[in-house]
Amino acid sequence: MAEIALSVSFFMSVILVILSTGQSHRGEDQLAVQQRGVRPASRFGGVAVGLGLWGALLVLPLAQGQLLLELILCAMPVFAVGLVADTGRRVTPLWRLAAGVSSSLLAVIVFGTTVSRIGFAPYDAIFAFPVPAWFLTAFFLTAASHAFTQLEGVHGLCGFASLITTGALGLIAAQTGQEETVQVLSVAMAAVGGLLVVNFPRGLLVLGDAGAYLIGFVTSCIAVKMLQHLPNLSPWAVVLVFFWPLADMVFAMTRRMGQHKSPFQADRLHFHLLVLRSLEILMQGKKSGAFSTALTTLIMLPMMAGPATLGVLFWDQNGKALALVGLSSILFVLAYRTIFVTAKQRRLGLRGAAPKGLHPVPLHQGKPVRRYALSLHEAASEKCQSRSNPQHP
Repeated sequence: MAEIALSVSFFMSVILVILSTGQSHRGEDQLAVQQRGVRPASRFGGVAVGLGLWGALLVLPLAQGQLLLELILCAMPVFAVGLVADTGRRVTPLWRLAAGVSSSLLAVIVFGTTVSRIGFAPYDAIFAFPVPAWFLTAFFLTAASHAFTQLEGVHGLCGFASLITTGALGLIAAQTGQEETVQVLSVAMAAVGGLLVVNFPRGLLVLGDAGAYLIGFVTSCIAVKMLQHLPNLSPWAVVLVFFWPLADMVFAMTRRMGQHKSPFQADRLHFHLLVLRSLEILMQGKKSGAFSTALTTLIMLPMMAGPATLGVLFWDQNGKALALVGLSSILFVLAYRTIFVTAKQRRLGLRGAAPKGLHPVPLHQGKPVRRYALSLHEAASEKCQSRSNPQHP
């Protein structure tokens, strides 16, 4: 049935590109802050993914399609909120949180499954009670589905992250004989794959908030079901499978709180955006266009696949999985800081060769990277006669 999902998603993506006006109407939402250097594109890739799932559902026998149907229905609140955001309307963090919690509670009610353990024996007893288990489940499902939206803004990145996560869960399910779960995950991968053909590398159609919420919720919900049905599955192995979206979101929120800003504020310095800005500096400006965004995705793929692969290899070894989560977190922070410092030094090196009239703003204190990504070509064209204001882009 994966072939049906792939075909429907692909052809719907092509239709959406044809119908698209080529103009982005999002002005105040999160992606408007995050995205840069990318041509305007239709934001309704989530519709193509959703229709791909429905297409597969229609040809599946009722017994085999029940799990997929329930997942789609539970995901409707977050999908609807994401779709509203994709139309250009501002959706506050409170509404996004409410939608995530609503979908999570629906999943708890429909499937009767919760995250009842965290891999620490003394604390697992706490989550044997319903209320703490419901809270932990809602927290994980809401965080995981929202984390995927943070990866939007670079061609193909969110889609490939979805494939990596879904594929890793599928490999674990295959090892444990969960055929129905493998089938649903295969359909989800195919639906995303149909969009990626159009999305990468040129970004003619993007996944959007609706698509990111949908695939993030479906995969995280399946992970919760697997945790309940597989006593040997380590919760920390699941964290490894979802590591990159979760780590990027948590690190961004922690950094903003450290700067005395709202953790829900849109951010320009996510890991992938920092890589993108660094590439633009190396390529001397934003004129690299779609090439730099596609290259960013290719650079990020091994980083995202590494922890997920470890999650598959150590899915039933809780102690090792926990240690690997800690190691992956350290490497994440070190890699971020290395790229940050390298980009700053590179920018300062270009600054020394810039025309005398320019005074570009260096990268520091979380300021938007676009302020220091001015290329030499652009600098020469300015023909400044006096020093520019350092606080002005």
